[in-house]
Amino acid sequence: MFRLSLEFDPFKVKVITVLSVIFFIAGVAVLAAYNSAVDYTNSLSFCANTCHEMSIPYGEYQQSKHYHNSFGVRVTCPDCHVPHDKWTNTLFAKILALHDLSDHLFGHMSGVVDTKEQFEKDRLEMAKKVWARMKEDDSRECRNCHAIDALTSSDQKQGVRGIHLESIATHETCIDCHKGLTHKPVHTLAGGPATAFIDIQ
Repeated sequence: MFRLSLEFDPFKVKVITVLSVIFFIAGVAVLAAYNSAVDYTNSLSFCANTCHEMSIPYGEYQQSKHYHNSFGVRVTCPDCHVPHDKWTNTLFAKILALHDLSDHLFGHMSGVVDTKEQFEKDRLEMAKKVWARMKEDDSRECRNCHAIDALTSSDQKQGVRGIHLESIATHETCIDCHKGLTHKPVHTLAGGPATAFIDIQ
């Protein structure tokens, strides 16, 4: 009959303890590094100053009501372009952003936005990719701040109120109508409405 050995082995206990401490510290370090990287890359200063590709859209953003408005609320780039609902979605977005970094350093983007003319040439296609993502996600980032069921209909203009009520009934999402709020309204080139609904005050 086999007998379970319950002998105390100080050496094994020390090894297990040391390894547990090492893995714990490594886990904390990785988590801290990840959070620091997310915080840094989610800052307005990173978006505005790190990549020269952002100089044109950042200038447009500074002229928008997401930057200056009567409420004193500033919506920054990551508020619209990075998911915040789940950490897994944020991680996935950051992984996808590595493609932009590669393009910035070695590929397509390095030659696209060296001049304003080059940027304008590809602007519509870049915008379409963002619109498609927002449509697929049901304007998730818009809904971080805006909830259509929280809108006070009596405070809205009659035409706007009707559009919002219709959008609820037809299951439309924010980006279906609200293009060109912050950046150049190139949606008109894609057959969209002539103007976006930009009066958020």
